[in-house]
Amino acid sequence: MDESLGQAWDRFKGLLMKTPIHGFDQPTQLTLFLASLKSQSNLMLDASASGSIKWKTVEEAYELIENMAANDNEAYIKRAHSQKKGILELQSQDALLAQNKIMT
Repeated sequence: MDESLGQAWDRFKGLLMKTPIHGFDQPTQLTLFLASLKSQSNLMLDASASGSIKWKTVEEAYELIENMAANDNEAYIKRAHSQKKGILELQSQDALLAQNKIMT
């Protein structure tokens, strides 16, 4: 799956909420989550952890992932908004060009 860290974290938390009696303790949950990430996301987490995220306590790792995922989601929203704006501008330019062609 080609998910961002924010998307993967949101999906993972959603799965945990859907199955509250899954029986996995937090260290196991963290291991499962990290194993499911793209290598790029793992590298970002390790860099942010100043080493391997696996060296952090579970609480520290969860906090780091939560913060990075929140920032990732904000960046995604900003990118989506700016891309929509660009598309609308392009469509306006196309409309003007079409009008000019009709007039000539």
